[in-house]
Amino acid sequence: MSERRLPEPRIRDEFRRELRARLMSEAAVTLVPKRRDTAWTAWLRPAFAAGLAALVLIVGAGSAAANSLPGDAVFPLKRAIEEVRVALTFDDVSRVRVLAELADQRLSELEKVASRDDKSPTASDEYAQAVARFRAAVDALQQAAPEDKSEAAQDVADAARAKHEFILEKLKDRLTEKAKDAVDRATEEEQKDTPQDVKDKDKKDKGEGQGTPGNNNGTPGNGNPNATPPGNNERTNAPRTSPPARRP
Repeated sequence: MSERRLPEPRIRDEFRRELRARLMSEAAVTLVPKRRDTAWTAWLRPAFAAGLAALVLIVGAGSAAANSLPGDAVFPLKRAIEEVRVALTFDDVSRVRVLAELADQRLSELEKVASRDDKSPTASDEYAQAVARFRAAVDALQQAAPEDKSEAAQDVADAARAKHEFILEKLKDRLTEKAKDAVDRATEEEQKDTPQDVKDKDKKDKGEGQGTPGNNNGTPGNGNPNATPPGNNERTNAPRTSPPARRP
């Protein structure tokens, strides 16, 4: 009985083309010589990785610091970011506004922890320091700046004082005893007269009690309604006598 031969295997053309394309793609990757790192690239690659990791940490820490409260571990980072903002504000009036906003921020933080003994003393101290720094900047600007900037700083100070007094009035029943001392210091600081307040009072005092310009000898124009009109100073006040009666 004769052996049955199987047909000779043949590679299909389509399979041959796919195999060749795959081998060529692998060769393009395998046969390319590897680039050797120079001293510069060898240092730059880990430095770039470390910088990227530091950036991720800073961004994450900055996000956590933005929501931090006085006494938290990342609160100093929040303060450092605020100091950069103040340092980059070059206009005097704008800097006063920034310091007013920071005082508002400290008061907002105090609101959140007003009834907590572990947080409120630190938060109240931070608020008092922010108010003192803000008012010192207002005083310095008013003593050295032109009149328009002085008045603008006064407007900021008046608005901040009104806002803080309103919030503290609602907050006073919630404050712990340890926090009240610092809040009282801040309130006294804000109630002090600024240089512009003193100027305004001086102008008001000088304007009171002054009459219409005139002389000082009792003539009209000096606020005396019983003064004698000008030109009549020679008249006497002697009573008139009746003429003698005629005899018949």
